[in-house]
Amino acid sequence: MNHGQFDKSDQLVAAVHRAEGGVFEGFRAAHAFGRFYAGTFTATPVAKTLSRAAHFQGTPVPVTVRFSGASGDPSKKPSNVVALATKFYLPDGTITDLIGITLPAFFARTPEEFLAFAAAHTADPATGQVDLAKLKAFMVTHPNGGRVILMVQKQPAVVSFEQVGYRPLHTYHFVNAAGVGRWARYHWEPEAGVAGQPLEELEKRPHDYLYKELEGRLRTSPVAFRLELELAEEGDTVDDPSTIWPDGRERVVVGRLDVFRPITQEEIGDPVMMHDPTAVTDGIEVSPDDQILAARRGAYVVSVAQRTGGWQRRGTFADASSRSAQEPALAGKQSPSSTNVKE
Repeated sequence: MNHGQFDKSDQLVAAVHRAEGGVFEGFRAAHAFGRFYAGTFTATPVAKTLSRAAHFQGTPVPVTVRFSGASGDPSKKPSNVVALATKFYLPDGTITDLIGITLPAFFARTPEEFLAFAAAHTADPATGQVDLAKLKAFMVTHPNGGRVILMVQKQPAVVSFEQVGYRPLHTYHFVNAAGVGRWARYHWEPEAGVAGQPLEELEKRPHDYLYKELEGRLRTSPVAFRLELELAEEGDTVDDPSTIWPDGRERVVVGRLDVFRPITQEEIGDPVMMHDPTAVTDGIEVSPDDQILAARRGAYVVSVAQRTGGWQRRGTFADASSRSAQEPALAGKQSPSSTNVKE
């Protein structure tokens, strides 16, 4: 079976758009409404015993984080599912990403299962509501996804972006300087503790309430999270993000994230700011058999192209090519504006 990074990527993005009620120009297909913040990540001494990754060696590294709601509709308020995407800026000039969300697990094991979930979760155009019969049918035929749906339905809304735990969902292989590896799952745990509230209470608040609440906290002190690794044991699934491991797995604190202040994409210098869960660095490896993880990169690349216009809006290459075809005398000469085309 083909489960490369671009397998069904266009179908996956289109399915998300349908489930979210349409295409919202210029916004991500999911997690449309969000804001960026600056901070640092500092690894604990035990981190480098598990991985030789540059940001696990103890020296603080700068990060940006993006807090967001889950919906692809930017007009929708955050609810009981929110996300935290982190970009680590490593000493050698490279980056690595980590994307966390307040889900207990993912809804699907494969792209095909996700397409089935998205179809079942898409509102009926005639009623504007999800067809519960279709959703129940999905839950019966996909028990892992059904369990996640039930757990999310019972999950309280967030009180603050600072007081909820985020799970990156996938399992990664951590390799230390001696070449010894261990499978584990990430968890961001809030230093301020976990708190929730009824969804009805959050819905009474303004659209940007959670961001203003967070920024009010940041005016007095940083917002902090522990990064914990949940270590796999023999028999634990490492290629299926829809599975939940049994309770009692050992957890190790490998670092601390301190978020200091809001920051803009212009200040960061990255107007696209794609977060890629496969953008790992030496010392951390993805599961080669995790089909959802592989598909996410391709889907994100397609989504970025859609929300930015892709290469067609990065310069006048298309126009220059057209002119060259019509004006042979210009063939082989570089159009001044073509130097603006960026990868």
